[in-house]
Amino acid sequence: MSLFWFIVIIGVSIFVHELGHYLAARLQGVRVPVFSIGFGPAILRFHAAGTEWRIALIPLGGFALIEGMAEEPGEEPKGYAKLPFWGKVAVLLGGVFMNLLLAWLLLAYVFQVQGVPQPIETEAQIIEVLPGSLAERVGLKPGDVIVAIDGEPLKHYTDLGKIKERPGKHVLTVRRGEETLTLELVWDPREGKIGVRYGPRVEMERLPFFRGFLYAVSFSLKILPAMAKSFVLGIAGLFLGQPSSDLVGPVGIVSLTGQAARQGPVALAQLTATINLSLAVFNLLPIPGLDGGRLFLLFLRRLFGRRFTPEKEALLNLMGLAFVFLLLILITFRDLARLFGGG
Repeated sequence: MSLFWFIVIIGVSIFVHELGHYLAARLQGVRVPVFSIGFGPAILRFHAAGTEWRIALIPLGGFALIEGMAEEPGEEPKGYAKLPFWGKVAVLLGGVFMNLLLAWLLLAYVFQVQGVPQPIETEAQIIEVLPGSLAERVGLKPGDVIVAIDGEPLKHYTDLGKIKERPGKHVLTVRRGEETLTLELVWDPREGKIGVRYGPRVEMERLPFFRGFLYAVSFSLKILPAMAKSFVLGIAGLFLGQPSSDLVGPVGIVSLTGQAARQGPVALAQLTATINLSLAVFNLLPIPGLDGGRLFLLFLRRLFGRRFTPEKEALLNLMGLAFVFLLLILITFRDLARLFGGG
């Protein structure tokens, strides 16, 4: 079942990405002779709208063969090659945009069904109680919510720490599930600490779909720079012998998919959204062969008015794809080591 959902999620994510390139090209009158989900021999193919649509044997990738993108030496520019600068940018960014759009739609569904966390700053929720501590002795438990101290409602959850400012007896009003309890705590400075880790109580607020979509856009734009940094550091760590647990390949995704499938559709939607955000970020890295690498070369040409010859650009893209393939192998070995307890 894990493998089934992995193939579905990866297949949909790749299809959406390549569809972005396809639509951006076709809307500008550029032919797309082949659209393939997967690599290797085709197991299903048909023709429609001037394109051969394929599902290939190896589901770890795909491509939209856009006319004029891979120029032959001495050939007259056509298709993509004849587009203006911003037309080419639109084609290259089409896949990234579609991955982001799918992620935003899925997150909007998650925020509608599950909600988004909203901190209630005027209530202190106990996250952890240290064994043998004063907090444990007076009966505090993880999940308890402190709403008042000595009969005074909390103005801020950090008011819990003010207990240490006055030695002696304090009365805590605690909400535990549906119950409201009163616990007595006698503070002695010799204790050193109360013995709890706490924060504001978090309430899940369900959002209407459109509000959830806007929240998803805002949320993703905040985390994308951190994701890009994590990718770069993770890739560097692989080659420096310091692999990051944040970098996950196909084997790791299969494992995560199995966990998500057992939890239900919301978890699967969250995982698919995360994968699509990751695909968007990864494809924007300036690695030759990826959308980001092609964009980088395009902007260099725009700035300096010169470009690599088609032969050199093809070689650069081939080297970039070889690097990505090597990266995939290294991450897969790392995933297998983690899976079988070796790391």
